[in-house]
Amino acid sequence: MAQLPAWAQMIHHDSSELYLSDITPRIGASIEVRIRVPAEANIRHLLLRSRPDGEWNRIPMAKASTANGFNWWAADLPITMHHNNYCFHFLTESGSFYLNQLGPSPVDSPDWFNFTVLGDYDAPAWVREQVFYHIFPERFANGDPGNDRPDGDSTLMGKPASQREWGELPEPFPVSRNVDFFGGDLQGITQNLDYLVDLGVTAIYINPCFDAETNHYYVIRDFDHIAPALGGDEALRELRQAMTARGMRLILDITPNHIGFNHPWYVTAKADPDSEEAGYFYRHPDTGEIEHWLGVPAIVKLNYNSQSLRDKMYRASESPIRKWLRPPYSLDGWRLDVANMTGNYWRTQGARDVWLEMRAAIKAENPQAYMMGEYFQDSSAHLQGDELDASMNYQGFNTPTRRWLGLGDLGAAQHYPYADRNKFPSESLGLQWQQYMAAIPYVIALQQFNQIGSHDISRPLRVCGGDKALVKAGTALLLGFPGAPCIYYADEIGMDGGHDPDNRRCMPWDEKAWDKDLRDFHQRAIAIRRNSDALQQGGFQLLHAAGDLVAFQRRSRQEQMIVAAWRGEADRPATSLDMRKADVPDGSTLTDLLTGDLFRVTDGALQLGGLTHGQALFLRVET
Repeated sequence: MAQLPAWAQMIHHDSSELYLSDITPRIGASIEVRIRVPAEANIRHLLLRSRPDGEWNRIPMAKASTANGFNWWAADLPITMHHNNYCFHFLTESGSFYLNQLGPSPVDSPDWFNFTVLGDYDAPAWVREQVFYHIFPERFANGDPGNDRPDGDSTLMGKPASQREWGELPEPFPVSRNVDFFGGDLQGITQNLDYLVDLGVTAIYINPCFDAETNHYYVIRDFDHIAPALGGDEALRELRQAMTARGMRLILDITPNHIGFNHPWYVTAKADPDSEEAGYFYRHPDTGEIEHWLGVPAIVKLNYNSQSLRDKMYRASESPIRKWLRPPYSLDGWRLDVANMTGNYWRTQGARDVWLEMRAAIKAENPQAYMMGEYFQDSSAHLQGDELDASMNYQGFNTPTRRWLGLGDLGAAQHYPYADRNKFPSESLGLQWQQYMAAIPYVIALQQFNQIGSHDISRPLRVCGGDKALVKAGTALLLGFPGAPCIYYADEIGMDGGHDPDNRRCMPWDEKAWDKDLRDFHQRAIAIRRNSDALQQGGFQLLHAAGDLVAFQRRSRQEQMIVAAWRGEADRPATSLDMRKADVPDGSTLTDLLTGDLFRVTDGALQLGGLTHGQALFLRVET
């Protein structure tokens, strides 16, 4: 394979505001595209290559400015389509090469990894500014014991519901069948909003709240009402009102893929095979029986071949997807459960069709509503600007980061024989981050939903083997990474928990049970995120991923920030970060916003030495 010139590794472009004059242009506009190239590059021609209407268009670029030993080249890109992808073609005295989101390459590559500008895309830009907090409502706080579910209120797989004492450990599924209740409700969230404000949280994502059989409320029997045990419709109205008064955002969870076995649609379909509702469900091609989700008897899979079902779920004015977006509840968006399977069954692979229609319905109610889907797998095909606004970014951030921190492989957490119990190399972490980011427009990456912990996976403290220093390192990476960061309730105070339902323990409100040092770290890191233009809006450049250190740059028009985390043991020889690659000139001072320590760039490098185990840094380049 042809060798790239050494200076090719110093080139940088990303589709952020520093390199594009407008990251959300209208169709018919023309935007300036800029790229940073070392001044010593022996370039004969530099072309901005796009493909309007399917045909290549090569636009010559010209030097627009020079600074710090770099030339900034620029050209105007006409925005003619919804999805405008582009790459850079370098022609030098020694040959040619290309630059796309995966980096420089001596060969041309599929357009899938090209940079992309979305035309006429109304991004929910407010998402970039948020720090979310994820609440499992049944376990956060019991605000009204009067609405606690009585014993025997429901029965699942022969197990009657039971009310338990707050703080007892959840029983495993074979024992509890997920019908053990502790009394958490929406009133409990409302009463503790000031705790979240003090932590720095600005938005809340809550697991399903609709009337349902189980403590996780995913076995839904009524989309039109909030569960009485969670406080009913009035409790959601009061929560919304209290959050609005504090300037906070709210998204809820809904299950477009399935309903519970006691939902009236399923009851009717079972009783009358000729009913309209009978068409709401798939039937197994061999047995003819109504299909259940992954064989779970309590959960029934919905069939979007039914146009009537589409009306009931999201097209009609009073459909749940639309109803709860309107006053007095005014949700700011939806988390769509099991999005990876919704609309997909055997020969019918209709997810794209469903998301296109659902997006139109959601945006008709609120153009700025956030439409985020659950994907443990690759979701990039649905993140191209016309379907989902974001996914739960498991493959792009959560899973590789947890594997880097500790025993984060999902197979290992669940004791599967195919588990990978090796620590994830830093090189692999950087590569997986880059590959998943390269597959989507960067404006979408800025609103991806990122977590370290969630209700479906073991808690960060368990992943890190009880090592709170590593929990801090992971939290820093979360808050520094492109996208909307989210803290799972009680992770900030050091809650432990393995695979669900152990990860759904009750929030301890006795402060004696809190790790206050860990909470203080979360509070300080959240404040850094909320006050950083670069961390909210800036581009992404991987600077180092080797050994036990990862470091990346976030840069906007207003600010330049380097985020680093060290997972190794105590003091070590210094690692040298190439600051020329980051466009940080000699003599520059960087301030670690966590400690106040100062660092200085000399001879094109930043020396990071003597870092302690789990240390993280937010290094702001001082102007």
